[in-house]
Amino acid sequence: MRFLFTFLIIFLSCYGSLYAKNRHILILQSYNKGLVWSDNIVKGIEDTLLLQKDHYEITTEYMDTKKINSEKYMNSLYKLFVLKMENQTFDAIIVADNEAVEFVLKYRNELFKNIPLVFCGIDKRDPGLDINNILNKKIPLILESKEIEKNINFITKILPNLKQLYIINDYTGASVLVNHTYKAQAKKLEKKGIKATVNFNGNLKKIKKDIQNLPKNSAVLFGSLFRDKFGKYVPYYDVNDVLNSSKVPLFSISDSHFGRGVIGGYLLRGYDLGVASAKQVIRILQTNKKMKKNPIVVPSQWAFDYKIIKKYNININKIPKNSIVINQPKSFFEKNKKLVEYAFILFPFLLISLIFAIINNYQKYKLSQKLKAQSELQEVLLNNIQNSIFWIDNHFRVKGCNNSFSKLLNLPQNEIIGKDICKIFFKICDLPIKQSLKDLKEIEFTSNEKIFRLTSQIFLDNKGENGGIVSIMTNITEKRQLEVNTQFIIQQSKLSEIGEMLSAIVHQWKNPLVELSAVAHKMLYYDKKNRLTSDDIKSFYDNIMTQTIYMSDTIDGFRDFIRPSNMPKAFDVDTGLKEVLALLSYSLKYSHIELDYENNLKDNSFAYGYPNEFKQVIVSIINNAKDAINSAKTPNSTFKGKIKLSLHKNSNDIELFIEDNGCGIKDEIINQLFNPFFTTKTKGDGFGLYMAKLIIENKMHGDIKITQIPNGTRVSIVIPTSKNKK
Repeated sequence: MRFLFTFLIIFLSCYGSLYAKNRHILILQSYNKGLVWSDNIVKGIEDTLLLQKDHYEITTEYMDTKKINSEKYMNSLYKLFVLKMENQTFDAIIVADNEAVEFVLKYRNELFKNIPLVFCGIDKRDPGLDINNILNKKIPLILESKEIEKNINFITKILPNLKQLYIINDYTGASVLVNHTYKAQAKKLEKKGIKATVNFNGNLKKIKKDIQNLPKNSAVLFGSLFRDKFGKYVPYYDVNDVLNSSKVPLFSISDSHFGRGVIGGYLLRGYDLGVASAKQVIRILQTNKKMKKNPIVVPSQWAFDYKIIKKYNININKIPKNSIVINQPKSFFEKNKKLVEYAFILFPFLLISLIFAIINNYQKYKLSQKLKAQSELQEVLLNNIQNSIFWIDNHFRVKGCNNSFSKLLNLPQNEIIGKDICKIFFKICDLPIKQSLKDLKEIEFTSNEKIFRLTSQIFLDNKGENGGIVSIMTNITEKRQLEVNTQFIIQQSKLSEIGEMLSAIVHQWKNPLVELSAVAHKMLYYDKKNRLTSDDIKSFYDNIMTQTIYMSDTIDGFRDFIRPSNMPKAFDVDTGLKEVLALLSYSLKYSHIELDYENNLKDNSFAYGYPNEFKQVIVSIINNAKDAINSAKTPNSTFKGKIKLSLHKNSNDIELFIEDNGCGIKDEIINQLFNPFFTTKTKGDGFGLYMAKLIIENKMHGDIKITQIPNGTRVSIVIPTSKNKK
């Protein structure tokens, strides 16, 4: 009951903490949904807020002022908002474009009192509002910049033979505020000998007829068009159809029709306004910082449609550098993205296969040399052992023997091998002795007045199957026991150790391969979203090279480990740990795991042993901790993984503790963790902890243990600081 009560308190406190971070944002749009300008502002806001750790709920209201903008309509909107605001509150409001800004300023105290506001979509040159009044009210202001003059100058530069420019705008809302600028620029063009036609009446038929009849060496500059001179709303796609009927190059002031027949220009981008507004809201809500004294101006951006540029034979090299260019011909990467993707996925495996093939061939050669030397050594050893040794198959035929057995029977080996043991050594086939030989029992018997002890064991053939029995006859009248074939056993142990190291390499390389695959997919995603920059490419290249170097270093470390000349030495444990943590930082960051390392040693941190193998042990343990943390995570959980390393000194030993808050270990398996081939992972090989115990305890004369702690697991490693430690 007490545990349940504690759990409920923790759960409710965590739930309350999460709930407290929820933010409700209102986007108040002057215009209607479906206008690219308004939709781009909303998209910029949503994309920015959704990337934050805190949860933002977004509500968007559209005032539709491009369709209707009477005083009666505004009064009705006010009454509607009174009803809407009765049962809901907002943490902040982003207000887009002049009509919505005027509405909020008029009814702020009645509708939105004490709610932080951010205004955007107001032109810096022709705001149509009292900017100072807004700033005095401490309302953040995101200004746009309609670069009419800059666009016209660009058109005359990129079209040096320009004879006529046809300008389109209307009389609605913020559009009417800049009409005087269009007229002023038209007069400047006239003075340069370029005919300038300005059309603000919004008559689509007239506009379509005019632009279709424009003479050669003409161009069109589009500002905005939402209503005609009679106040009638003009649908967006009707405007777009008229613009696409143009037979001459068509430029624009904003990105409302960009990608739909417009060449481009120095475009005002609604998406950038949305991003800037969202960042300002985040700044207000998360940091409580005061508003900046001056408004933020979101600059326009050069953007062009490659297909339209080529359609009118405009030199692409004349557009400004760092321009956004859409609809470019597909690069090799885009055309062959499947091939490149498969190459990225397969390359690590091909590389590993090649490396393993080289290592395997080298090891085969070394192994054949060792086996040859071992065979010769075995023959020398066997023939110099005073005990009589022979081995028989399952039909009691002699497969081999040593000189001592040959002398015992007073027969040469060629007359012994292949014969039935009962026909050449009668004593051993007495019924009790023969049965003991079959049962592999130790037995003593007398032959030629000598007492022998016979011990037997099954041996395996080259297929790993029961090949027969090998027996040793010891003359216990002279010596009771003799250690047999010690060097042979040592050699076999070395070969087994090499196999363990190769398995460890496979275990160590899994995470770098996952990292390389993740980088490949992220690069493909960036490229598909037209976000791939030279900095991104360099970042991806650095990540790939880091993993590749790590994989290469791992091979070098294991190669050093298995060399016969390898000797233990003093090494800095703190430096080794930092090198390991540097290699694993990307993998842990990608898995959202916090890593904490604390060195509590007051003096140097030198230990005695095998530095490369020690680092490989740490990598294996941290990877196990990462897997345990990932297993503890659940969908939609706020669980934060953490791995903590702490270094201590105890007498003549250095102690390292590695703790994680993962899924923990069941009591029934904790004593099996260091067994070879034992694993709880679906695709585990069971060699990681076995290898760790082999290195720490057998090679470095230390100690390694795993214990359970509240909410996780602790691995304790003790290694000596002096080579005299046994």
